[in-house]
Amino acid sequence: MPKTITKEKSCPECGEIVKDPYKTWELVAPMPDKKMRITVTVFGMYQCPSCGKKFRAVVSKAKLSTEGIEL
Repeated sequence: MPKTITKEKSCPECGEIVKDPYKTWELVAPMPDKKMRITVTVFGMYQCPSCGKKFRAVVSKAKLSTEGIEL
């Protein structure tokens, strides 16, 4: 059963909900898994609106294979 992806992250300092990252980037895994799928992870930088703390969190993950994309 796949994990549900939530777009809202909480601040590790104060617990405030932060909705959208202000910067995103992709990280591609250098080695495929046992089923020969490549994992692409999208990270994001968030800034808390109440305390101003900046933190990183995973936005989404996708597995790419010859059959298609699995989220």
